[in-house]
Amino acid sequence: MKILLKSLDLSFRRAQVVIPFERLTYFWGKMGAGKSSIARLIDYCLGGDMESTTALQKEFVSAALRLNVGNAPVAIFRDADSSKVIVSWEKNDERFEVLIPARTSEGEVIPGTGVESLSDLLFHLAGAEPPKVRKSKRDEDTPLIRLSFRDLFWYCYLDQDEMDSDFFNLGRDANPFKRLKSLDAFRYILGFHQEQVASYESQLVELRERRQAILAGTEALKRMLEQSGLSSPIEIEQRIEVLKGELARAQEAAQAARSNKGSHGHATDELQRRGRYLANEIQALESAHSDVKNQIEATERLRNELQMLSVKFRRTSTAREVLAGVAFTSCPRCAQRLPPRELTCCAVCGQEDVDTELEPAKNKILDEDLHARVSEINDALARFKRQEAGIRNRLAEYRSEKAQVDHRLTVAMRQYDSAFLSQVLEYERQVASLQQRIANLENQKLLPSSLDEQYAEADSIAEEEASIRRKLKEARAKAEKDVTNLKRLEELFLDCLLRAKFPGIKDSDHVSIASPNFLPEVHSPEVGELAVTSFSNLGSGGKKCVFKACYALTIHRLAEEIGANIPTLLIIDSPMKNISERENEDVFTSFYEMVYELAATELKGTQLVIIDKEFKAPSELLDLIVLERHMMPESDEFPPLIPYYRGL
Repeated sequence: MKILLKSLDLSFRRAQVVIPFERLTYFWGKMGAGKSSIARLIDYCLGGDMESTTALQKEFVSAALRLNVGNAPVAIFRDADSSKVIVSWEKNDERFEVLIPARTSEGEVIPGTGVESLSDLLFHLAGAEPPKVRKSKRDEDTPLIRLSFRDLFWYCYLDQDEMDSDFFNLGRDANPFKRLKSLDAFRYILGFHQEQVASYESQLVELRERRQAILAGTEALKRMLEQSGLSSPIEIEQRIEVLKGELARAQEAAQAARSNKGSHGHATDELQRRGRYLANEIQALESAHSDVKNQIEATERLRNELQMLSVKFRRTSTAREVLAGVAFTSCPRCAQRLPPRELTCCAVCGQEDVDTELEPAKNKILDEDLHARVSEINDALARFKRQEAGIRNRLAEYRSEKAQVDHRLTVAMRQYDSAFLSQVLEYERQVASLQQRIANLENQKLLPSSLDEQYAEADSIAEEEASIRRKLKEARAKAEKDVTNLKRLEELFLDCLLRAKFPGIKDSDHVSIASPNFLPEVHSPEVGELAVTSFSNLGSGGKKCVFKACYALTIHRLAEEIGANIPTLLIIDSPMKNISERENEDVFTSFYEMVYELAATELKGTQLVIIDKEFKAPSELLDLIVLERHMMPESDEFPPLIPYYRGL
């Protein structure tokens, strides 16, 4: 990700300050001048949190970071204590501006782009897709989440406060969430997240979402059919046969009415007969529904009693086992001393002891019998509930039809037509209604078989998921086994340590960086594997700072070699922290000579921002332009970050 800082425009209560940047920018001077605050404000504009100094708390108003992302000029504006930033950029001679969350997304901000936060926008402007990684490293069915710009930026900004206390959140003492994200970022830089791995992961997520959608729809349909009492083709066919019988009788009655062979009664007569029939059916169904509900309640009570009996039985058995070995000398109730008893009698009650040798076997048989009874009752309860649902649905259907019959009867009584015409019309209505209901049921006959088809499709997708999962596992293993970049990282890191003249490191030493932690260790052939040099066991804080700075430079060297999509920006705040430039002049000089040599060669495409106590100028032979700024508190000649500020 090509990034080039141009300037940092700061608004303070009494001054406007513009800090320009070149490809190599160096801030140096006494403490308290605001050097580290420059790095923190850059990080703040790029979505970071800022722990403000006393001066910034009093005077800071807003910051605007001007930079190039890819080939696009971009400006990021952020007020003090704001969770959002205003980003403006130019593209194809057009100017765009958007208010966007600095960190936490709140939904898509730019329609059709997937941009939800500043991190997404930076990837979008750089013409890159945000890399995706699994949310959980243990669950294969976990969703994919985006690896953010902030995760990669841990390897681009070495904060002064954490220079000698934290190693890129990779150590065991690091925050677990940050550690996993840092490991994901490191794997991405190394190329362990290959395109094939990303493709398989995307396919797996798509298949899983399809399968879950199919299963959700199928389960909803299954519940609907069970609630309607039509969960099988046989039940639907039986219902159709009943309706066909009613249809045949209605058609015969309609034909008889048209042939003048009917009873010459009025349509209200048939409606009244149908109303009485429905009322009787509703009454019978209500009675049956009440009986089934009573059976369900009684069965549930029986199940609860058996379950309580099982609990009481276990408690009694446990109490007997606990108290069996107790030698009572006093009554547990009144505390009086117990009289002597026969050895075969209970010491408390004096009754003959029950033979407890067979108790465990009896207890097991009784427990299994209770479980079997509860299981049988649960099955019966499920049948009763299905029966109750069927009766309830049939009752609702009859009540609906009864309401329609009553309404039509009311209308018919108001519009008293001729007996012949009203009778024919009524029969025709019945025929049409029954034909529609039969047609609906005929369509529903396909639904149970459709369920089987949906389940089969879900199983097929599950098989495809399993196949993709196997391929993904193989692709990940293959990517992890390709340690070419990891070996190159080890070589480059040893080179950086040697060029920086890191104390105790020799040409004969070798570096190992092993997965899954990727923590570098330096081994000496003189002591073998008995002792290693690592960040955690470096006793000196100064050594830790140089060690960490060398590792960051190494990562950017490797990124340049393999074309890793990491921001082309490296901010190192106080690499000589806890180191005296005079007492350790060789380390100070060698480290900066290495930095300048890399800036002139391998890291030509990387922008470096360095903050330190003292300034080391590059050799004239390197032909490097360094924008250096000397800063001192309360100085007019070398003004601090807030030029007018005087105080702590």
